[in-house]
Amino acid sequence: MNGHHEQSGSGFAERGQEPFADIPTEPDAFLEWASRQPREAGRFELSNGRVIRTVINTTRAHARICSNILMELVKYLDVDRYDIATSDFAVRTGGSIRGPDIVVDLARLDGSELSTSEPIFIAEVLSPSTAALDLTTKQREYTSLASLQTYLVCSQDEPRAWVWTRQADGSWPVEAAMVEGREPTIPLGGLDIALSMAAIFRGIPDAPAA
Repeated sequence: MNGHHEQSGSGFAERGQEPFADIPTEPDAFLEWASRQPREAGRFELSNGRVIRTVINTTRAHARICSNILMELVKYLDVDRYDIATSDFAVRTGGSIRGPDIVVDLARLDGSELSTSEPIFIAEVLSPSTAALDLTTKQREYTSLASLQTYLVCSQDEPRAWVWTRQADGSWPVEAAMVEGREPTIPLGGLDIALSMAAIFRGIPDAPAA
C-alpha cells in the first residue's frame, strides 16, 4: 500500500483519530478536506470513522512494481472505457476512504469526483508496515464492494503475489491464491485481460535459492 508507514507503535495497527480531532470523519466531508491538504502533510485515510495519517516512504522496488502494473493495464485496457488510477484517487468502502496503489473502474464523465465506490480491480504492493493491513482489514473492505472482481497484493521483494478472485456464484474464497515465479499469469475478472507475473515483477530479483 503506497509504500508508507502507519503512525503507530506497532507498525501495523492504525492510529486512532486523535490528535486529528479537527478533521471531519463523515466520508464526503473528509474527501473534501483531504483534497485541500498539501502533499508534504502526508496522505490521510479514513478507517471506519477514524482518521489515520500515512507517510510517503516508497522504495524503488515498490514504485517499479506499481509502474509495471500501470503500464500493463494501459497497454491492454480500453482507456476510453476504463479509468486507471493510482493512490491519489480514493476508493470508498462504507465508512472508510482508502488510497490503493492501483485501481480500475469504469470511466465516468464527471472528472471532479474524488473517489470511486465501484472498483473492478485493486492492487496493493506490500511494505513491512502495511502487510497485515493490506492482507486483512483492507481485503475485507475491498471485497465487500459488489463491483470488485479481483484484489491483487504483491510482494515488493520477489515475484510473489496473493490474489482474491470473485467466484462464479459471487462469493470470495476464504484464502488468497498465492502465485509465485515469473511463469504464471493472473486473469483479471471483469476486464477480460490477464497480467503476467513476468511483467508485474520486471526489474525485481528472484527469490533467494532455498
